[in-house]
Amino acid sequence: MILFDGKLYSDEEQSMILEKLWASCVSAVSGRKTVAEMAEMVMDACAVLSDRIHAGEYDDIIQPLLHKGVFSREQMEEAVAFFERQNLLVKYETELGVLLENMPEHVDDTSGHSVRITRRIEPLGILFHIAAGNAEGLPFYSVIEGMMAGNVNILKLPSADDGLSIMLLQEIVRINPELAPYVCVLDVPSTNLTIMKKLAQMADAVVVWGGDEAVQAVRTLADTKMQIISWGHKLSFAYVTPETSDEELMALARHICVTRQLLCNSCQGIFVDTEEEETVLKMGKRFLKILETVNKDFPKESIGIRGKVSISLYNEELESKSTGKRILRGDGVSVMISMDDTLELSFMFKNCWVKPLPRQNIIRALKDKKGHLQTVGLCCPENEREMLSGLFIKAGVTHVTRAGRMAHSVAGAAHDGEYPLRRYTRVVEVES
Repeated sequence: MILFDGKLYSDEEQSMILEKLWASCVSAVSGRKTVAEMAEMVMDACAVLSDRIHAGEYDDIIQPLLHKGVFSREQMEEAVAFFERQNLLVKYETELGVLLENMPEHVDDTSGHSVRITRRIEPLGILFHIAAGNAEGLPFYSVIEGMMAGNVNILKLPSADDGLSIMLLQEIVRINPELAPYVCVLDVPSTNLTIMKKLAQMADAVVVWGGDEAVQAVRTLADTKMQIISWGHKLSFAYVTPETSDEELMALARHICVTRQLLCNSCQGIFVDTEEEETVLKMGKRFLKILETVNKDFPKESIGIRGKVSISLYNEELESKSTGKRILRGDGVSVMISMDDTLELSFMFKNCWVKPLPRQNIIRALKDKKGHLQTVGLCCPENEREMLSGLFIKAGVTHVTRAGRMAHSVAGAAHDGEYPLRRYTRVVEVES
């Protein structure tokens, strides 16, 4: 489906929409409101939408997704809370409010003469969003941020999208029709390079969610003048000391089961503060029991996913004589014991690794992962939390939290160490 000018169209009408899209974008840019006005409109509309979700008006769409385990009720409630007006207001004030309040009008130029300069925050103009499909509703979230910054937004849906994002965006423009010109949603295959390049050329910036390959692919679409704003796939992990409590490990196991390790802030594995293989193995066996117990409260993965993971685990077992890795299997879960200190993606879907990483080696082991680090969940004594946090921050991590809260967010939180609304805007100076 296509969303254009507030109306839904079938994919067969894509050519007609593409013919009209550039003129529509130019018209919207010409008549756009200020960033502050746009933010107010978006916050008000999102507040209405979140109230309707709480009231159950969209249960016919949301309940099947909950039943299938696409996301948990806890994840849904946290996502809906993010779009409540007070939380969006914190986001806006955190990211742009400080800039807007501190714009001097009289400054001295390099010759010492006083000059009157009006500075203001303006949108980049047109954003082309290429969203990833690893988080339900992410395309909607990306467009909302673009609109809050005053931009016109063209969204390419991910191939695995099930219609939630386009439904939510349609509701937003129904709530406030003035927002209709600021969003267009297209269901274009990434393989259709002709259309992808055409959309990229329309935009002032391309917003791409994905890993290095996705970003590299976008670079082939855009010319050298194109700004690319990437929110890449990141790696997150837990760091535990041997004396970590079962309660902390249970919270970590629940996080793994809730996120299924599919998000950038999902725990892929556990580093243990030790050099001893025996300690690593002991932690792996201990965590496997906890993970297996916690997983009983969650739906089983599909046959296809279970088969894919089983093949991966079997291959690791075949290669174990040369790699030294050890697979600990449980019911629907597994833990891989490895004595290297390489941060890597797990097999996901409640299958993690456990490795040694003594604290004195943290920076050395992680520094070469620059640009790919995100969240570390710490399970350690309280009197060591500040010191260990400092080591991970020096290594390049952008978010340090408790292991059970790795996927939780707070109002005003940054994306991978940056504020998106600032990246979607520019400072304009007018001298008089």
